[in-house]
Amino acid sequence: MNRSKYDISPIERAVIEVLAYYHIFRHPLKIREIALRVKTSSLITSSIDETLDDLVLSGTIKESDGYYFLKDSKFIVQRRKEGEIRAKKLLKVAKRMSKIIYCFPFVRAVFISGSLSKGAVPEDADIDYFIITKKHRLWIARTSLVIFKRVFLLNSKKYFCTNYFIDEETLQIPDKNIFTATEVSTLIPLRGHDYYEQFIEANEWYKEFYPNVILPIKEYCKPSLLKRFSKTILEPLFYHRLAEKLDKFFMKKTYERWTKMYGQGYSDKEFELAFRSHRGTSKNHDKNFQKRVLSKVQENIDEAISSINTEPIHG
Repeated sequence: MNRSKYDISPIERAVIEVLAYYHIFRHPLKIREIALRVKTSSLITSSIDETLDDLVLSGTIKESDGYYFLKDSKFIVQRRKEGEIRAKKLLKVAKRMSKIIYCFPFVRAVFISGSLSKGAVPEDADIDYFIITKKHRLWIARTSLVIFKRVFLLNSKKYFCTNYFIDEETLQIPDKNIFTATEVSTLIPLRGHDYYEQFIEANEWYKEFYPNVILPIKEYCKPSLLKRFSKTILEPLFYHRLAEKLDKFFMKKTYERWTKMYGQGYSDKEFELAFRSHRGTSKNHDKNFQKRVLSKVQENIDEAISSINTEPIHG
């Protein structure tokens, strides 16, 4: 009996969905990485090896040197290996830079997101930082970091891309989808590990997408002398009324600037998604990357499923 191209098991679909997502980033995966990322329980993932073999044999997915991916490309595996080498070097830079970011007033935690948090980066990759601030002081912290970047780093984003901020009382990410679940579950905490635990607890919804991912508990590190100076000496200089006015002022001016620069290319809903600007959240994704990824991943899934061989897999 021939196999219908739509007659696939839950674990096969789950594998295809994982590879479809990571294919957007030209990021092939090893068996263990796929097993952690499939949207099925650990009891079902025990058959992952056999499932991968069947999908390779049917021509639905490809395998090379222990890596699995959707479409055939002789460079995709080599690209990831080279990206891993670059990521190790870039992570050293990120750790040094995170010390600087963490010492700014009102910054409470610094995490790494983006391609670096996945362990392999393209040649033109930036270092993306995800930052947690004190309540109602987010926009002061953000503006201070922007000024630092423009003055001392000549506005270069290469090692200093601070495009997502939340404050300590706005820890839950409102957009619950495969993109944000991936980002949440791959964050690398560099500073403020106690806030990392709080953040993960507030975003346990990621397990709806990745039930097999168990994030390690990070050891708490005592803040440096410079950070303690920033928190106990510098922060009180922004007395409450002044800080409240400054924070609201910086939020308003930043939102006006983003509206002027990018507003015409987005609907109101799209603009809110790409440039979320509230007292407890600052998000700046000027290319609306999340929307493009979610659209493309479904295209990849549909294409992969439609390519399943309709002939019997086994003789």
